[in-house]
Amino acid sequence: MQTISVLIVEDDDADRKWIRRLLSRTEYEVRIKDAVSVEQALDFEEPDVHVVFLDHRLPGASGLDFIAQFRRTWPKAAIFFLTGQGDEELAKSAIKFGATDYAPKSNLNQNAIDRMLKNGLSQALAQWRLDEQRRDLATFTEVLVHDFQAPIRAAAYLAEQIEEDIEDGDMQEAREGLRMLRKSATQMQEMLRSLADHVRLDRDEILSETTARDLIDRALTALDREIAESRAVVDVDSDALDRPIFCHPPQIAQVLQNLVANAIKYRGDNPPRIRLAAQFEEGNRALFTVSDNGIGVPDDQKDRIFEPFKRVSTHNGISGTGLGLATCRKFVSRHGGAIWCADDPDAVTSICFRIPAGSMGTNEQHLN
Repeated sequence: MQTISVLIVEDDDADRKWIRRLLSRTEYEVRIKDAVSVEQALDFEEPDVHVVFLDHRLPGASGLDFIAQFRRTWPKAAIFFLTGQGDEELAKSAIKFGATDYAPKSNLNQNAIDRMLKNGLSQALAQWRLDEQRRDLATFTEVLVHDFQAPIRAAAYLAEQIEEDIEDGDMQEAREGLRMLRKSATQMQEMLRSLADHVRLDRDEILSETTARDLIDRALTALDREIAESRAVVDVDSDALDRPIFCHPPQIAQVLQNLVANAIKYRGDNPPRIRLAAQFEEGNRALFTVSDNGIGVPDDQKDRIFEPFKRVSTHNGISGTGLGLATCRKFVSRHGGAIWCADDPDAVTSICFRIPAGSMGTNEQHLN
């Protein structure tokens, strides 16, 4: 039985109880949270709300004015807009502002609720996926238009210089030009790889069982050369390396790889010392931490580093697209988790992310 989290934003006690009763008879296992106002609803700390029943008339406000904000807060949720009476213009406005469906309270019955949940959940998920693809396409376009101009110009200039050096018989300068051309090509390859990771559209991947040991091994194996060349020391600290985790292993391994790669890239003057930790928390959640002794992240920038194209101001001169941590957040969010820059007295920088670990009885799960 699928478990869904439902938020009922309704100030009428009788209507709330009626909706609760109908929900209790559906095919879903339902976790319900009540709110009697928009303010109380937005204080709800559940990050993964699947369904919102939003009343039109609320104390001091109209639910219609807050549909867009609810959509931003819970982008995957099916939002059902409710009113005391049918109103076609109101229904059109609700859908326009982002509601999944509209229903007069007088029409609510078991069949209506069952239909709304079945259709609304799939519709909301499809809309979220479409919005994600649009954002990814915008990201792809922005990088191609902006970030690729400089290396392309550099490659064209170097090709001209190499041609001139060959004509002049200056093979030493020609070889140096070739070295710089290869470097420029490598930068473009790295940029494309980072971009491909960020705009990956494999949204229906089946979750599979793995372990923290396997995920960490995948990440460190991919970075074997970088670790050796930087003389990095990597310590793995975990008392639960072999406990099962249900996730999409390539994506979570990519998150760990990106975090370790950042620790190597932003290492400062000393060889990097990196610590990877994995532990299990209450509620069967896996918490990973990657800490390092690098140049650090200023306190006022710890939130913005996970946004696309946002790079720490002190990183001037270090190449990068600003998509690495944004990709990490994207992959972690798709697993229903969270990622953040933590305060750690034993490290300069410490990035943590938490994901649900799933259950031993899970045979087939999908990323949302």
